[in-house]
Amino acid sequence: MKKNKITLALSSILLSISLAGCSSGDGLNRSAKDGKENEVEKAAIKLVKATKTGDYNLISADELKKSIDNKEDMILVDTIPADRFEKTKIKDAVHAGLPKEMKDLKPEEKEAFLKTLGDNKDKKIVIYCGFVACERSHVGAVLAKEAGYKNVYRFPGGIAAWLDAGNSIDK
Repeated sequence: MKKNKITLALSSILLSISLAGCSSGDGLNRSAKDGKENEVEKAAIKLVKATKTGDYNLISADELKKSIDNKEDMILVDTIPADRFEKTKIKDAVHAGLPKEMKDLKPEEKEAFLKTLGDNKDKKIVIYCGFVACERSHVGAVLAKEAGYKNVYRFPGGIAAWLDAGNSIDK
């Protein structure tokens, strides 16, 4: 049921974006403002597929900001390398570095990551990395779901989307 809602929501977003782009003119000689619409589409489809196979939720920068401002009880996990975490992190985030791909995951990284999440399998867990194409947050979300955590969210835009939304970082 949750998978269907996620798929429906992501499909609706993609459809809305497509319709907005087609709402004026004949559609010829139109491109995204940066000329990279094909890349955006590929990234969107990859994200939808990852979310579906990982069986986790997504959260936007605005939704995350609202959760933080409301002091929602959650664990916010940054999965980027430690040297970057110290320079650019969201307030109250904890660090648990992960590789970009599951096949590169070391047992000690998995153990440290799961220890960071704690014992409460019902607590909200939000996992992020650098940007949408970074798969570290996907690896973390999959690990959390496989370990039995029920309330897992991936913030796919990561620190790049956080900053793009005008939010501050904790240095």
